[in-house]
Amino acid sequence: MPTALVTGGLGFIGSHLVKKLESENWYVRMFDRPIFDVTQKEGWKVFLYGHCHPDIDYVFHLAGHLDNYEKQTEYSKYIDINVKSVALMFEVIAEKQLPIKKIIVASSQSVYGEGFYELDVPKEEKEDDPLTPISMYGASKAAMEDILTTLGALHHIPVAALRYSIVLGAGQQYKDMDSRILPCFVEMAKMGEIITHEDGKQLRDFVNVHDVVDATFFAATLPNSDILNVGSGVATSVLEVAEYIAQKFGASEYSKYINIKVTHSGEKRINTARNQIMNIDKIRNLGWQPRFTWKDAVDEYIKNEGL
Repeated sequence: MPTALVTGGLGFIGSHLVKKLESENWYVRMFDRPIFDVTQKEGWKVFLYGHCHPDIDYVFHLAGHLDNYEKQTEYSKYIDINVKSVALMFEVIAEKQLPIKKIIVASSQSVYGEGFYELDVPKEEKEDDPLTPISMYGASKAAMEDILTTLGALHHIPVAALRYSIVLGAGQQYKDMDSRILPCFVEMAKMGEIITHEDGKQLRDFVNVHDVVDATFFAATLPNSDILNVGSGVATSVLEVAEYIAQKFGASEYSKYINIKVTHSGEKRINTARNQIMNIDKIRNLGWQPRFTWKDAVDEYIKNEGL
């Protein structure tokens, strides 16, 4: 029975991954706040080895810092949680010569920044594109990838950095009007109006959390180190998501019609790419395919929330 350590195992993607691993008969240990902190070496010692637990075969490092990245000025938090944590993990592994078979970490499409255009048309982001992050979050994920690949090679441990696109699904938490698009738009729809940033025509790759979990599990089965885009491979406008959610609530108790309006039309959000389109040919060629859609994710979220 393989043994996995999942950091951020109580979070949105992490909780889905834990269920997936357990369904595959893996033994899973979860490393998460508030009791343990990935920025503290002692936490890694507790979870990576112990007399009463089997050796860890695989590490899925999903814990990260993202909240309020447009407003957050405590930049060191991104370094501590997204970068330092990887270095601490390798320190413990190296000191104890732990027999880790593979380390998989959650990176982000944010490492690409604004990406590239051809005649004002956004191009698909590919793994070998130059990294030009425009936010502290993206910069910290790019730095994390460098630390991961360098230390993985140094200690002869296969590693994988998975650049997730925008993940949607059941279990996402609503925090405020700047939080994730799915819970945010659903909360707005309940009040009768969905407000989008910019003009709503920005293009994104929205991927179902079940596909993300499947791709993360799939990455553990690959023998070599790699950096992989994980998304749906389909470009969708923000407005299309808003319209679909509005339609879902249009015949509900909340409203006969959900109004959709745009704000700051033509004004680009700071620290956020206008368009981000993922190319997933690399992971497809390795044998993984997305099986769900972002609409499936919306439907499951609404059903699970009892709306």
